[in-house]
Amino acid sequence: MDTKYVTLVPSSGSAADPDAERDVRRAETANGSAPGIEPGAVPVLLPPPACAEAASGYLNPDALPSKGVDFTIAAYPGMSQGDYLLGYFDKGGPGEYTSPEIDITKNSVGKPQAFNVPKANVVKALDKDVKVYYTVEFADGTSADSPELALHIGEPTQLRAPSVDEAPDGHLSDALAHADVHVRIPVYDGMAAKDQIYMYWGNAGDPGYYDDEITIRAVREVAILVPAEYVEAYIDKSVKVTYDVKRGDADYPSDPLTLLIGNAEDPNLMPAPVVQEAFDGILNPDLVNPDGATALIGPNPTLANGVTGKVVWCGGPSNGGAEWPFDISEHYLTNPYPVTIPYDKISPFIGKTATLSYEADIMPPTPFLSNTLTLKIESKTAQVEQVSIPELVNGVLDPRNVSPSDGVFVYVPPDAQMKMGDTVRLTWACENSLGNWDNSFIILPSDVGKSIGFQVPFQSIIAGRELKVTVSYDIVRGGKTFAQGAPLTLLIHQGELPAPTIDEAKQDKLNPADCANGATVRLAASGSFLKGDLITLNWRGANTLDGTVSVPHAVTDQESGGDITLLVPLKTVQADVGQSVTLDYTVQRASSTPDETSPPSIYDIVAVPGKGQLLVMGARNNRSIYRGTSTSQYLSAFDKTTLAPVSAQWTYVDQKTSMVGASFKDTRPWVPLTVQTQDDSITLNWANIVGSGSDAATPGASALAAHLNHGNVIAWGVADFGGNEPPTTITYNDVVEASSSQKGFAVRRKDGRIAAWGTPVLPDGFVMTDAARISGNAAAFAVLRTTGQAAAWGDAANGGKVSDAVAALSDLTTLHMAGFAFASIRKTGNVVAWGNAAYGGAVPSSDIGQMTDIVDVRGNYTAFCALRANKTVVGWGFASDGGTVPTNIAARSDIVELASASARAFAVITEGRQVLAWGNTANGGTLPRDIGDLTDIVEVTATWGAFAARRANGTVVAWGNDKQGGVVPDAVALYDDVVQVCGTGRAFAALRKNGQVAAWGDQTVGGNTAAVAAKLQNVRALYASSESFVALLDGGGIVTWGVPAGGGDNSKVPTIINEEGGLTYVATAASRGLTS
Repeated sequence: MDTKYVTLVPSSGSAADPDAERDVRRAETANGSAPGIEPGAVPVLLPPPACAEAASGYLNPDALPSKGVDFTIAAYPGMSQGDYLLGYFDKGGPGEYTSPEIDITKNSVGKPQAFNVPKANVVKALDKDVKVYYTVEFADGTSADSPELALHIGEPTQLRAPSVDEAPDGHLSDALAHADVHVRIPVYDGMAAKDQIYMYWGNAGDPGYYDDEITIRAVREVAILVPAEYVEAYIDKSVKVTYDVKRGDADYPSDPLTLLIGNAEDPNLMPAPVVQEAFDGILNPDLVNPDGATALIGPNPTLANGVTGKVVWCGGPSNGGAEWPFDISEHYLTNPYPVTIPYDKISPFIGKTATLSYEADIMPPTPFLSNTLTLKIESKTAQVEQVSIPELVNGVLDPRNVSPSDGVFVYVPPDAQMKMGDTVRLTWACENSLGNWDNSFIILPSDVGKSIGFQVPFQSIIAGRELKVTVSYDIVRGGKTFAQGAPLTLLIHQGELPAPTIDEAKQDKLNPADCANGATVRLAASGSFLKGDLITLNWRGANTLDGTVSVPHAVTDQESGGDITLLVPLKTVQADVGQSVTLDYTVQRASSTPDETSPPSIYDIVAVPGKGQLLVMGARNNRSIYRGTSTSQYLSAFDKTTLAPVSAQWTYVDQKTSMVGASFKDTRPWVPLTVQTQDDSITLNWANIVGSGSDAATPGASALAAHLNHGNVIAWGVADFGGNEPPTTITYNDVVEASSSQKGFAVRRKDGRIAAWGTPVLPDGFVMTDAARISGNAAAFAVLRTTGQAAAWGDAANGGKVSDAVAALSDLTTLHMAGFAFASIRKTGNVVAWGNAAYGGAVPSSDIGQMTDIVDVRGNYTAFCALRANKTVVGWGFASDGGTVPTNIAARSDIVELASASARAFAVITEGRQVLAWGNTANGGTLPRDIGDLTDIVEVTATWGAFAARRANGTVVAWGNDKQGGVVPDAVALYDDVVQVCGTGRAFAALRKNGQVAAWGDQTVGGNTAAVAAKLQNVRALYASSESFVALLDGGGIVTWGVPAGGGDNSKVPTIINEEGGLTYVATAASRGLTS
């Protein structure tokens, strides 16, 4: 059938009127969303109806049976006997239809329902946009409308294809394929201001795929630039170029443009011929035999037995070229047909471009054509594949992996153009001329079709250490170079040594009783130790006299290539009982490569364990992540045997000051934390897990990332939310802090550099070496630098650009996030902010901006609150979401902690351990009186719509949205041993002292542990994204549950996390060394 082209007609309502769109959005979410908040940030209660016949958004009445079409209603939360449903189709439109009542009986609870719309009503709405929804009349007398399903009645329609300015005939020449091009969107019928145009270059997943979008302001052609790198990816290929127009809920696709780039072949023509002597688009006349060059056509299905035609060279005789007939016989059905191009037909085109094609006489009088082969006739070398070096890893050559006697092997790959007698000349060009080397090899008959190996001497490797080397080669025939290998640039660099370990140690603790003959220090074989290397082990204790020693060692032939073990005397170990020791070692290589020093390892020397062995539980307070203001903050210490609370000493490993108590508020979660009693000591790792994600009604909008013991971070989950981590980033083993935005992750490295993936994208040139903190909000990341300055990237209007006023400051001390803004406390005690002014990005200058006693700040989705030294709180941002503190709370002067934040409300704790709350009632902003009367609140955490408070007696209470965890189930309410509560976007999980976990709230996002209940034993801490929970196990590794795509499928957890030493709650020697 003929292609239909659509005429877009501006519609009323949400698509044409921005204010109406916001009204619709507010009506659908029923949560008082502020204008500009991302749709779906607070989930709709009911799922929309679904229609199998309209999966693409179009419902064609011609394809429907006589009975019409069914709309399915999924089982909805709160479904119960006595409910009834009404379905609505095109209400107020020509096809309006209301279904009969659908009663929910005992047997239909929890099962999908459906209502039918007659075909006649669908036909009446032909070529119209319609809305389909349903109403639930609940048994308790309340009612609710579902979100609307938007459909277009009729066949999918298409807009006219785009064009490319640089290729008016649909073919982009090779000369233009290395530059930017412009995709032009034509003026389509019904084009209107505020139409959203999405342009697609290629297919998603292609190496050169690119997309862009624009919201138009006027009716005119639109040109969208495609950068050269995406154009070059399709050189000598075809690329499909399309666009979609989105208006409201409607989506209108265009016809595709199939653009041919360079020598891309037209699929409607026969394949182009080839010339045997041509190489990489060049026919070098110096390499052509006296008889000429050989052209080959076919075989292909068109060239059947008996088909005749002609081969045309350079346009034929009339254009100075030539042509030769061909007659296909049975032999050439499976073999190419050869045609000789005499040298005298080639020589006139030296320095020019020649063409070769052929025509088959199968549809007289018009011949069937082939694609055209275009060749440059010139004495020019062709580019061929680069060399390979087996010892090369990610572009780096480690001299320790090179044999001093053999050097390094370089292999020239086999090439079809190589012939007997050709000479291959290899060049090893170093930035230090003393490292230069070259050699030649003549091809023998036995070498044709094989790799050619060269041995670069070890001396050249040593001369080029810590420098770049370019390796290339030429292929020479008859004294002329006809091909050159693509240059390979490498760096000669020695890798980092492995940290030392102690065989007798248990994790990072060494008991002198376990090493009667001394401590065995092991240096792993990955250090590439060879015979003659000189190693010096440095054991540094707090007791500098008896507890410090250096142990020299020369590597023997038997030890070469393996582990090295060194013995530290027992008396040296005993000298530091109750203290920590630091180990590292230096290596002086026999090969004369530079001396190396290993990373340090730190071990605690502990006495024989007795009573009071420690059990520490709870998660590190990863407040730097998106939704971090709702996380738990406290850790608890217990006697491992009796499970009674035990007073412990808590010390960050980079500080000397300590705190003593049975619980500890974690304010520096990026630093390992040592916990000690008189009899025991453990060090906790940094915050192990960070999560991203929005709270869209449709699951599958989140990801998780784990901060491994080796310092790497690995992510998994939905790719668009940061679950697809670049391979390079995974290799960074010096990460000290991880953070998240709604759709991405960022890390801070030990040397002050940063890296990020997902959204927002870290801009090119955003480089620093002094990052001290990092934090993410919904749309941006911010960095606190060691200079006291702030930097940011992401959505500029929502925190991705530091305001000029804040950028001028160099006395910032903290970093705090809200949904669309950031805040920081200055050394002066003032608070400053940047980002979306309506949602907290502007501190009121007349009052709050003048205060100099701000001690803490906490943000929710659209507002901030701050605690002053006088124990009062202030707020700013979106007023109804907590940006304005109610008078009765503002008058309090006994507030000691900003406890937690849901999406649109805040909770604080008073000196009397009472909790106060304010903000949006739908998100926990109204506190029930019975909870407000409690005087033993220890900690408060939140989901997006509810709060949960942990009491001193080990029980938990909650309030807020009952579908998002606001009501504690009776069974959970009876527990009196809860030590941590953690929230996803809509569910809570509670960790008990016995290592078990209970959950409640929305079951789709973690409120039901049934799938992993048997695995939730010996849990030490809980973390969460917006959709999934993560439980850290006592022996290392994790268990996840929640939305499978977002990381909640426990069977899809990256293997390395659950490997021994991969990720543990308690720090290892190596992980402690990372932050030393």
